[in-house]
Formats: sequence, structure tokens, C-alpha cells
Amino acid sequence: MKFFHIYVIVLLTLSANEVLSGFCNHKKLSDGTQNRDGSCSNTIQGDIPSVKQMTSTFITSPRNEEVLEANKPFSVDILISHLETGHFSDPEKEYYTKPQSLNRNGVIEGHTHVTIQELLDNPFPPNAENFVFFEGVNVKAKRGHLSVDVVRKDGTPGLPAGRFRICTLSGSLSHQPLLMPIAKRGKKVNFLFF
Repeated sequence: MKFFHIYVIVLLTLSANEVLSGFCNHKKLSDGTQNRDGSCSNTIQGDIPSVKQMTSTFITSPRNEEVLEANKPFSVDILISHLETGHFSDPEKEYYTKPQSLNRNGVIEGHTHVTIQELLDNPFPPNAENFVFFEGVNVKAKRGHLSVDVVRKDGTPGLPAGRFRICTLSGSLSHQPLLMPIAKRGKKVNFLFF
């Protein structure tokens, strides 16, 4: 009976490997670059933390619905727990190429971003391609605190007049979304409006 179980396990493993290895057949494979037309990644998912180590993020400044002066400097301040920040691979060459990893305490190794989108006066979600500010925060957090100054591409501080949504966007080392152990949980990222 013992050998039968081993035989079944080997067959299941071989079948799973065959299914997974063939998943990307006849599809454009991911090659470490950011392919705007899409691709198929055969990178394994990697380490998944325990429920006690699930990432959580909170934007402490600006506050939700805070009114900011147009074109004036401001910073986005973030508190983040259970993400060892400062782990960031080259997004032009190593995008989605490595599995998620945990440090020796079981915490995900990764980084976060701040993205700001203008909200138009319509009932539709904003187009994910359009943003007025995007910044990778690739440094190690100090006691869970990160901060980024908002400066537009042309060097102008702050934002123009308007209504905006600000979000954190966290990723593991090679930028894939963070994997959590359960579906029923609080958000791992944060957003607010101003």
C-alpha cells in the first residue's frame, strides 16, 4: 500500500508539472520586460506569509478629503506593516521574473509605490494607464514609515486644481502583487480621495 501511495504522488506531481509547464504553450512568454500587449508568466508564486504577517498599509498624510492648495509642495506619508521594504529589482529587465520571498521572520520582501490619478466628473473608474503622479518608494521603511514628495514630471511641486485618488501599490521584489494566505482579510493597500 505504501508503494501505491508513492506511485500516486509521483503521478500527480508529474501531471501537475506537465499542466503547469504547458500553460504558456503557444503564448508570448514574459521575458522580464513590461510588455504592454500582455504575456504569459511561468514564474512560480513563491512564499506566502502566515495570516499574522499579512501586509497592511495606511496613508497618514494627506488625510482623506483634505483640501490641498494647487501647485504647492506636499508629501505622501505612509505607515506599512509586515512588508520589509527596500527590495526592488530592475523593472525594465526583471519584471515578474522572481517568486515572492519572505525574510527570516516570515515577512514579505518587497517595496511600495504611490500613484495619484485625477478623477473626472463621470461615474466610471479612472483609466489605469492615466496618472498624474507615480513614484516607486524603494527605500527601507523607518519603523514602518515611508514618505515621498509629490513633484510632477515637469518639476512642478504638488498637483493642479482638481479631485484626485491617491493609492499605495505594493509589490514583491520583482513587482508582482503581494500574495496573501487568505481571501477574507483587510486591504493590503490603501487609497483616499482629496
